[in-house]
Amino acid sequence: MSLAAILSATAPSVDRPGTSRAQLVFAAQTLVEYQARQAIQAGAEQIFVLVDAVTPFLSRMVDRFAESGAQLYLIRDMTGLIRQLPRESDVLLFADGAVIDPRYVAQLARAEGNALLVAPDDSTTAHLERLDAQHRWAGLARVSPATLFNTLDLIGDWDVVLTLVRAVTQSAPHRVAIAASDISEGRVALVDRQEMADLVGKSLVAAPVGSNAGAELYLLQWPARIIATKLLRMQVSAMHIALAALGVAAAGLLAIIPQWTILSLVLLLGALGIDRVARQLAAMGQHDALGGPAIWALPLLVSLGLFWQGAAHGAVSNGLHLGLVAFVSAVLADRQRDVALPPWGWMTPGSALCLLLLGTIAGQFGGALALAALLGVASLAAMLLMGGRRSAV
Repeated sequence: MSLAAILSATAPSVDRPGTSRAQLVFAAQTLVEYQARQAIQAGAEQIFVLVDAVTPFLSRMVDRFAESGAQLYLIRDMTGLIRQLPRESDVLLFADGAVIDPRYVAQLARAEGNALLVAPDDSTTAHLERLDAQHRWAGLARVSPATLFNTLDLIGDWDVVLTLVRAVTQSAPHRVAIAASDISEGRVALVDRQEMADLVGKSLVAAPVGSNAGAELYLLQWPARIIATKLLRMQVSAMHIALAALGVAAAGLLAIIPQWTILSLVLLLGALGIDRVARQLAAMGQHDALGGPAIWALPLLVSLGLFWQGAAHGAVSNGLHLGLVAFVSAVLADRQRDVALPPWGWMTPGSALCLLLLGTIAGQFGGALALAALLGVASLAAMLLMGGRRSAV
């Protein structure tokens, strides 16, 4: 069944009179944009935003989503909502200011019929809407077309979101219960001020993204998460950071011409680190840093650098083998392929660069290149022979 989403941008923020919660900065964008991207990633084809008035900020937001091919509509009254809502689509319903861990959004998107995200009724959830003696609403619901339109016809001037939640509650919906720790640690929250948005944003730092193997995981991931968390509040574009990574990689390739080996390897490794920051920001903001074939541009540049380094040192064969192995490993790791080889056993571009850098510092570039090529071929052979699920250790 197709899916749509209803968001609300009417409640005011506590610390900014005249500004809605929807305009609070969260994950390098506004809160309502974050919700809209979550809904789109969950499969919503149309997004309906309930507003009191159409402001320049909201109009620009519609234009930005339209440029990316998304259908986002601003709804000022019940008549407009009923007229534009698709008659056969289930609807994801977000509370005003709700920040929901992406895994819960995906879970409700996969549900069938009416469903509610609920939290236990205790002292830590007293600020949430009570549903019954056991549960409170955690800010996300899935509404079937029958419940949706039967309720909208009766709402009048009532609160649309809460009235729909009450109607879903009365229909014996599937309930997705969250742990109390999700509330206390900020993975699920109702944000009403900028300070709270900043705190929740830091708690929602995404799990490792991109190539979860080799040096990219063990060496680059930790600083990338720290830097990405600090950049959240600054609304820095993940795409611009990804383009900067490509620029640094290009500089690393140029440094091979005068045979500045160490500088070239450092720049290429730095490009992977910068790209890791871009991917982390993009994951936290629920959008892509670079889309389509462009996501393979950096691994391709680094692999080209590995080959060129080998050629510059008279080891064309080893350089070619290492470059090919590193690129294939990057693609497989990035796509989360299920392979029994543990993450430390992958000869990713980052792992290859680290090994060559250590060899260069020790005055043994040729030996390091031969060893990296041999280990890379062995790792690919192990992937083919072992099969099964990839180890998490």
